[in-house]
Amino acid sequence: MSEVAQPTNPGRQASHSNPSTRARSVFWVMFSISLLNYLDRYVFNGGVNVIAKELHFDLSQTGLLSSAFLVVYTIFALPVGYWADKVKRKNVVAWCIALWSVATALTAFATNFTTLFLARMLLGIGEAGYFPAGTALLSDYYSRSKRSRVMSTWGTAQLFGILIGMGAGGAVAGLYIGSWRLAFIFTGIPGLILAYLAWRMHEPRRNQADEEELALEAQRVEVLPEIQQTSQSAVPVEVGSTQEGQTGWTRILRLAMKDVLVCSRTLLRIKTLSVLIAMQIFAFFVLGVNTTFLSIYLQQKDTFGFTSGLAGIYSGGIIVLAGIVGTLVGGYASDMLNRRHAGARVLVCGIGFLLSVPAYAVALLANNLVLFTIFFILTAFLLTIYTGPSTAATQDVVPSRLRSSAIALSLLIAHMLGDAFAPTLVGVMATSFDPTGGEHFRLGMAGHDLATSLLYTCLPALFIAGLIGVSGARWMAEDIREAQRVDAQELTEQANSVVGMAQ
Repeated sequence: MSEVAQPTNPGRQASHSNPSTRARSVFWVMFSISLLNYLDRYVFNGGVNVIAKELHFDLSQTGLLSSAFLVVYTIFALPVGYWADKVKRKNVVAWCIALWSVATALTAFATNFTTLFLARMLLGIGEAGYFPAGTALLSDYYSRSKRSRVMSTWGTAQLFGILIGMGAGGAVAGLYIGSWRLAFIFTGIPGLILAYLAWRMHEPRRNQADEEELALEAQRVEVLPEIQQTSQSAVPVEVGSTQEGQTGWTRILRLAMKDVLVCSRTLLRIKTLSVLIAMQIFAFFVLGVNTTFLSIYLQQKDTFGFTSGLAGIYSGGIIVLAGIVGTLVGGYASDMLNRRHAGARVLVCGIGFLLSVPAYAVALLANNLVLFTIFFILTAFLLTIYTGPSTAATQDVVPSRLRSSAIALSLLIAHMLGDAFAPTLVGVMATSFDPTGGEHFRLGMAGHDLATSLLYTCLPALFIAGLIGVSGARWMAEDIREAQRVDAQELTEQANSVVGMAQ
């Protein structure tokens, strides 16, 4: 039986469904979920300086906690993303929200580094499947012509989540000993409500928005055949059923793993997708270490000596104010340029990363708070330009039936090779620059140690990300045409199959 909703008259629906009231309502539910996703993730970053002191761990272990989340998040992204391409994506989103909300609440009960480490790992499992499934879901509500703007607007929810998470985490952690636990309890509860709303959302037909837009452009009057959506890559097998004389979970898992490998090879042959993944590897490295250590950097006495609450609010405020502008500018600029240059979405990302190199260097070398603020705002603006265009480009160049898998594969490779171990690396480097072997952090004097490790790692990473984006934009037009050809071919095959069954 089909796992997705079936249209009765796509041509008629196109006139009001994109954007429709239903699409807008789904968008705002997804916006709220994304906000909570990043709030739950970054409430830890806001209070980590206080948590580290109370639970007695150093900078290298702080980086290891971030890596624990990212490694698990990365490992589970691909299988959960593959799952989302086979079932109702809204259900995958709902289950993931419920799991990460429980993990956030459990963090409040951590008593040492080990239990905190385990709680962060569980959080990574919950958050792994939401983004691939959610991205594919929205892509079937909004067509290619406006997808970058929609993804950019959706991306601003992440920034609001970072602001509230870091601000609340830092402020609550600074109240009294152990107060940081309250932040995790109260931020975990709303997720269960959003999980229910996600479960109640409407599941669109795969590639619905693009098909409806093409129908409008061609001014069709005929009704497209009603097609029962089935899995395109593998035939679903019920647990315990028999196929070729083999039964049970072993065969199901073996077939699924084989299907995942075939799917991954197919996706990696798409040049633009490979370019986006390579670019994101270096971009994620920079973003990962800065969100982990920015609040700690600001609280060191040899930098600016902020309190925990002020550091969280300041960090989140800069990221949100500059990030919202950067995210929206990136989305709208790439959509406008895309009318003249098919590779504009990738090109805009590369230009943003290249321009961020000098701005980031000046920010870290500045000893003056005003100068640091100006150039860090500029850096955050330039770094977030890529958010909407890269997500939209990923959806543009792959066949519609593989959209969740494409996001999941991108996350797997980019996180694993980019930021999964980046916080640990930078934490270890910062500790090695400390001649006292960690005493600087204990005394709140590790600012220059952190700045040095960030300069040595992040500047080259940004430069390489920029070069990849600028040089790799030339393949996008060809890849979009191929994705459209595959979608059209599969739609025709499904229609012929339905006609054949009717006869």
